[in-house]
Amino acid sequence: MDQQGNKDQKGVNYLKLLNQQVSELLTIQRKISIGTDYLNANELAQLLGESKKTIYARVKNRQMPYYKPGGKLLLFKKSEIQEWIKAGRHASLDELEQIL
Repeated sequence: MDQQGNKDQKGVNYLKLLNQQVSELLTIQRKISIGTDYLNANELAQLLGESKKTIYARVKNRQMPYYKPGGKLLLFKKSEIQEWIKAGRHASLDELEQIL
């Protein structure tokens, strides 16, 4: 690779790194402004081990609690997600046998 090509590649790599750092700073700024009690769709998908597509489908079908401040940003309150998970609990066979 010639010197100009090497410089161009270094510049591209530097811009990618800078873009990543700006993205991380924006995420931190968002968390500070809305608090750490809320998750975005990416964070919730990672937490639940599901895809973003599944999260969006659940929102579309109103299967889980969510917030959409300003009509665009999709947020989920951690405590409400925990309650939603608990509401889906099924009794074990041992628990059912004790009831009967």
